[in-house]
Amino acid sequence: MSLYERLGVPRVVNAVGPATRFGGVPLSAPVLAAMAEATTLAVDVEELQRTAGAHLARLLGVPGAYVTPGASAALLLGTAAVLTGTDPGLVDALPEVRGPRDTVVVQAAHRDPYDHAVTATGARLVSVGYPASTRRDELARALDECTAAVLYRPGRPGEHVGLHETAALAHAVGARVIVDGALHVPPADRLRAYVDQGADLVAVSGGKVFRGPQASGLLLGDPDLLAAVALHHQDMDVRDATWSRPGERDPRGAPRQGIGRSLKIGREQLLGLVVAVETYLEHGPDPVGRDELEVVMTALTGAGVAARWHHDTALDVTNLEVDVTGVDANAVLARLADRAPAIFVEEGAVWRGALLLNPMALLPGDGALLADALLTELT
Repeated sequence: MSLYERLGVPRVVNAVGPATRFGGVPLSAPVLAAMAEATTLAVDVEELQRTAGAHLARLLGVPGAYVTPGASAALLLGTAAVLTGTDPGLVDALPEVRGPRDTVVVQAAHRDPYDHAVTATGARLVSVGYPASTRRDELARALDECTAAVLYRPGRPGEHVGLHETAALAHAVGARVIVDGALHVPPADRLRAYVDQGADLVAVSGGKVFRGPQASGLLLGDPDLLAAVALHHQDMDVRDATWSRPGERDPRGAPRQGIGRSLKIGREQLLGLVVAVETYLEHGPDPVGRDELEVVMTALTGAGVAARWHHDTALDVTNLEVDVTGVDANAVLARLADRAPAIFVEEGAVWRGALLLNPMALLPGDGALLADALLTELT
């Protein structure tokens, strides 16, 4: 009997992909082994974070890297860092922002429910432009001596100010640029491109295409800002008399526990993500689940159900798009969820009459379960 069975938690068929609400994607044997090995020794976690970050930065070709418990956590920590720098007094004060720069500017099309990660720090979010377009002069007028950062989310449709120009405008007034690249890891060159175009910090997920622990992420970019991130995040239950930053004593002393302390990261996630990134860079994206979707495609098209392959450019993965035009899609989704095992598919295209099946978390045999369920609903 599995642990899930012992607890009475049934398995589900996850055709949504690397979604936290369904546990993310299966981990590879090397990643699981790294996480198990991590538990066998006590280490200085601050030193582990520092050395793991330096190793990951070299692998990814970026100036610096810091492991976080997810991309949303990376956004919060990155925002906190640009608000305070390494000033212990400013660090201790958050979410009361005592520095002169307290706003984060974002183009209207780049707004997102994950904005909470930014405003939780005490920063005030200023939206500019409109959902379909933002003009350069609109963004420029919103930037001033109170701007701490510009939040930038790539891949949004419409006519908006690009990253390179956004960075130029922000840096001209002394503000930073934070890229929310949670979904935009592959290829790895994309991460370097964000930095090359002027991003100061880039937040990404570790549990999606990297296939690392689900509760892992990365904040990439400026090493000085990442040093500030550590003050908000690391265990600061230390004595001022004996604490020091790497290589130096800070005459200002140590801050107390920072606003990011609740975003704890364990050595298991740190080493698991290191091995996941190494594996991804050596072997490329894992094709797991593609064979299962082939089973679904063959069954659906053989029965006359319209389906096609659809490439997700953000995750760099090919999904199966199933046409549900003229069908009550919400009722179909509810019945899929009522099956045993429950089946969940990506709902982001329901508005245009389609269901999307992502292969990344599919297990052997899931293709047959999906095919049977969809044929029952659509034929």
